[in-house]
Amino acid sequence: MGEPILPYFLKQISIIMKQLFLKISLTIIILFLQWDGATFRLGGFALGQSLSLKECVDIAIKNNLTYRESQIMGESANIELSRAKSQIYPRIGFGTGQDVRVGRSIDRFTNAYIEQVYTTNYFGLQASMPLFNGFQIKNQIRQNESLRDAGAKNIEAVKNRTIIGIIQAYLQVLASQELLEVSKQQVETAKSQVERVNKQVAAGVVGQTELFQVQSQLVNDEFSLVTAQNNNKAARLALFQLMNQSSNNATSFEALKDEALQYTIDNQTIEGVFEHAANNFPEIKAGELRLKSFDSQLKATQAFNLPQISLSGNYGTFYSSSNKSENYFTQINGTRSGSLSLDISIPILGRLQNAPRVSAVKIQQQLSQNQLKVVKLQLRQAIEQNYQLLTAAADRYKVASNQVSILDQNIKAVESRINAGTVNYLEYILAKTNFDRAKSNLVQAKYEFLLQKKILDFYKNGEWRIE
Repeated sequence: MGEPILPYFLKQISIIMKQLFLKISLTIIILFLQWDGATFRLGGFALGQSLSLKECVDIAIKNNLTYRESQIMGESANIELSRAKSQIYPRIGFGTGQDVRVGRSIDRFTNAYIEQVYTTNYFGLQASMPLFNGFQIKNQIRQNESLRDAGAKNIEAVKNRTIIGIIQAYLQVLASQELLEVSKQQVETAKSQVERVNKQVAAGVVGQTELFQVQSQLVNDEFSLVTAQNNNKAARLALFQLMNQSSNNATSFEALKDEALQYTIDNQTIEGVFEHAANNFPEIKAGELRLKSFDSQLKATQAFNLPQISLSGNYGTFYSSSNKSENYFTQINGTRSGSLSLDISIPILGRLQNAPRVSAVKIQQQLSQNQLKVVKLQLRQAIEQNYQLLTAAADRYKVASNQVSILDQNIKAVESRINAGTVNYLEYILAKTNFDRAKSNLVQAKYEFLLQKKILDFYKNGEWRIE
């Protein structure tokens, strides 16, 4: 006898479900895990991947929606320019129609009155083009060319703002990582001191008071470690969000190449930096181009007060059923005709509508000019502030370096005296606290200097130099 139907049916269902489960599992793996050489990628980043500053900038520019919006606006400006240029071309059209005439009308062949029902059929070509309109089209083209170029500069400006945001966030991540390492070292040092004092207490060398003192220092350092960990997480999250990516704890960030933490600049150099930046800064160039566009817009608006000359022509033929003596094609061939006309329009009074238009454009031009002055003023102030922050960071770094060097020697001396039993632990805790604070100050001053240095280099060179 054959296999029972029900068990066989259940067996087939089990096989189908296993195959379906396998396909779903493979689909999920393909969607979320992409094999890339010898690494897996999760959420756009390789597990354990290390990103450089340049890679972060490239990712941010690729994913930044504001930057994409500026590109779309640039494309829109190109379309507007094409539309303005299209006005110089002639307009050509073809028309045809079928009429039914009822009642009294004029016969188009005899010019006599007839009273009958008849049909007509006509075909025609029409063409027209402007010859002179007060250079309105020419100025509209110039206006849109300036706006197109301004849009291109705006794309550069948005890109620069994206880059500076990434640089700030990236340096903040590196700084928080170094501060985290400092905190870990502080905890390890404190733990070693607690172990040492525990042994001394057990040996009866010191009392419980000293143990409590070093234990309080340990819990303070552990609290600082938790704070440093949270600061590092917040800095990483901010960087990932600027790149428009999900945070990935497995991703690391490469340290910057060693840069000389020295920068010499004087007031004369600051003036030169501003002059160079004013000639190359995309925000200023965009403002100048927008201001230039208003010159053309004003001339185009004033052109409505000038005479306009246009050329037009048409060519057509028709058929009428009222003409019984000629067939359709004979009439179509025999009624061909055309005309060419030169039209001149001279405005005399247009309800005074153009004067307010001209005034409105002049007001907008003044606003644009004032906005350009504001941008230049903000640029100068930004360079002056950048120089001040750079100088302050350089001074802080120099002092912090000396402070770390001296306090490092001091903590070593205090540790030697502790081992010799000639100093109490309060002095050690004070020396260690000062040393830890100095190392934190050094890290913060270092990355503040690097940030301000890169910003000033951008003002000087007109571009970001990111390796």
